[in-house]
Amino acid sequence: MFIVAKAMLYLCFSILIGACILYSVPITKRPEICIKKSWLLLLVAVVPIFGIGELMRLTLYLGEGIGYWLTFQNIIFSFELGKGWLFLTGITVLLFFMILFNDIGKERFFAGLSLFLLTGMALSIGYASHAASLDSFGIVAHSLHFLAVTAWSGTLLTVGFFSKGEGPGVAFYKWFTPFALMCLFIVIGAGLWLMSYIVPEYVNGYMLNYGQALLIKHVLLFVVIFYSVINGIWLKKKRLSGEGSLSIKRWIKVEGILLFFVFAATAVMSQQTPPHDVAQTLKMEKPSSLFSLITGLNPGENPMLKIDLSLLSFGWLFACIVLLAGVFMGIKRKIGFLPVFIVSILAAGSLYLAVMSSLSL
Repeated sequence: MFIVAKAMLYLCFSILIGACILYSVPITKRPEICIKKSWLLLLVAVVPIFGIGELMRLTLYLGEGIGYWLTFQNIIFSFELGKGWLFLTGITVLLFFMILFNDIGKERFFAGLSLFLLTGMALSIGYASHAASLDSFGIVAHSLHFLAVTAWSGTLLTVGFFSKGEGPGVAFYKWFTPFALMCLFIVIGAGLWLMSYIVPEYVNGYMLNYGQALLIKHVLLFVVIFYSVINGIWLKKKRLSGEGSLSIKRWIKVEGILLFFVFAATAVMSQQTPPHDVAQTLKMEKPSSLFSLITGLNPGENPMLKIDLSLLSFGWLFACIVLLAGVFMGIKRKIGFLPVFIVSILAAGSLYLAVMSSLSL
């Protein structure tokens, strides 16, 4: 339940920030967006509801002996997690009335002001993050990572599911392509920054549920980047050359959905023990069932994974390359949405197995 709430928080926030980004640019540089004000208000209203999941989880964990209500009050007013949620809720109220009394779809000033408030909401989420509790700069790393991935995915999801016509034109890609590249660099840079706090033993972390979710997240992100190249470079050139029969919007949807799966993996990570010291963590909890099932390895008392490339791992990597080539050919030959999406997931699975089959103790 808490994982679903976290994933929905990311999804709602992404669509909100994506809509505000699109409404902030001139109408000639974006497709026509059709999102009712009531939908935007609903998305704003549910953000603190989905954001309270972490507080409820901690309350249920700590409150059995002293009472849940007293525990909840202590967390709200004494823990950074609770203070961050109060800050998030306060800004949410401001944003709700901002959208209620103004038409951000037609008034770019208020769309930009909404973006400012959404940035404050992202900072509140970063303030309550695990990274912020480890280092004073953790809030910066988490907030940058969160803002970059939600802005990138939110714009894609909004264009893919809430725009009219067959998709955006060349004017959209002239600003969105460099914007997406900037978001990608921030996601990678801030991600590495966060990993230095939370997952200093990245490869060893694969033995834990947190590390497995992180690996799946990275594998999915690789496939998203592949789609970004197709959508932002190849299809854009096709549109420039006058070949408008290729549906860009369809593949923007796939890219946005894959990014939502990245959110889901992040939500799973938020419910797991961060592997600061893998050996110590394994003394308190069992290795990941997925890790044990796929590799058949037993960590033992002094676990130390290493990458040992094998014929099997190269075979899975080759399968990933073939499947990605199949994705490209499917898009080029205008094959349906579902078959190409399934092949994309299979490509991600092959890359995951290529990594897992190369591990040894």
